[in-house]
Amino acid sequence: MKKFNVGLAVVAAVSLYSSANAQSLAEALTSGKVSGEIAATYENRNFDKEAPGATYYRDSAYSVGSFALKYETGVWNNLSLTSKFRAYGTIFEEDKNSTTFMGTGDASERFHEKNGSNRSVDLEELFLSYNLKNFSVKAGRQFISTDWINKTQDAIKIDAIFGNTSLEAIWSLRQGRVYSRDYRPMTKFNENDGVYKLGLTHKFNDTISTTAYGLVMPDVKDIYGAKANLTFGDTSIRAHYAVSDDDNNSKNDSSLIDLMVSTTIAGFSPYAGYIKVDNDAAFPGYTTGTGEIIVPFEEGDYVYSKDAQTFYLGVTKSIYDVSATLLYGQTKYDVGNDSLKMNETTLWLGYPVTKNLKANLGYTVVNEDSKSKVSDYNQLNFTLAYSF
Repeated sequence: MKKFNVGLAVVAAVSLYSSANAQSLAEALTSGKVSGEIAATYENRNFDKEAPGATYYRDSAYSVGSFALKYETGVWNNLSLTSKFRAYGTIFEEDKNSTTFMGTGDASERFHEKNGSNRSVDLEELFLSYNLKNFSVKAGRQFISTDWINKTQDAIKIDAIFGNTSLEAIWSLRQGRVYSRDYRPMTKFNENDGVYKLGLTHKFNDTISTTAYGLVMPDVKDIYGAKANLTFGDTSIRAHYAVSDDDNNSKNDSSLIDLMVSTTIAGFSPYAGYIKVDNDAAFPGYTTGTGEIIVPFEEGDYVYSKDAQTFYLGVTKSIYDVSATLLYGQTKYDVGNDSLKMNETTLWLGYPVTKNLKANLGYTVVNEDSKSKVSDYNQLNFTLAYSF
């Protein structure tokens, strides 16, 4: 089977329309807009005791800068094109010779190519859009955030609204991460078959809406789920149930319950949640290859483990121009015959230094079980981004 490149397909489509109506396309191109971003991110991880030979659970510190340039055409016959590239450069590494789980040097832990070297330039976005009043199609490299498909995708995404019912259809071939805090190379999953997702959401009234979806990775695994969202004034409740079906080994089949409630009280926005995984097998959350959006933590390494139970409690508050979120959670999980638990606490702060300059800071403390092979650790990340 011939290799399919979504980015090339977008360019080819634009060329086709160009020959059909060059003058109109020229007007769309000249009426487009250019924007960009200059960013620098810093991360520091400290372990109370490093695991012998660890390539991930180890002390590290690095800073990486990036420059992004974006161009969006005007709209022509409901069509538009968006392109954005991002260039990376390592500013600082505490240990340039350290071996991480993906290469050499501290920065390779989060910014790396497939061969382990640090990344220099890649496309962050390149997609063609077609938009009508209640219908849209995006084809190409884009950021997607939905159940079991998250981060940067080489995909085709269709959204449609029919009265109180909305449809979401996705086919994605590659997944990665291309943004200021992280770079993971675009990786093809499931050869040329990719992954398919279809979701339907129906709004019954201002209080109740439900969603049913199915995600199929042919000959590998499937995930099916249903969600109910309830809204009572400032209070929202989410109830989510999902099952996974491994096409090659039924012993890996699993299920998951995801519950969350949030509200607003006197300017504070507290929220609480509970996630429970099947007793028989781990849920393929991180291992779908396409991403996930359930885990609320900065780390949350054990949330999808076999028989894991996770409780979390958070609160968000804006104090003058500073947005602050404090989140605490505990995951109980099994390793062999041992029952372990991990506590995680994170503070996120966001501050607009100027209209165009934004600063974001996150500080996480992880307390591992005394039986765990990983010690307690803390992580600090800071990102400064100037947009123009």
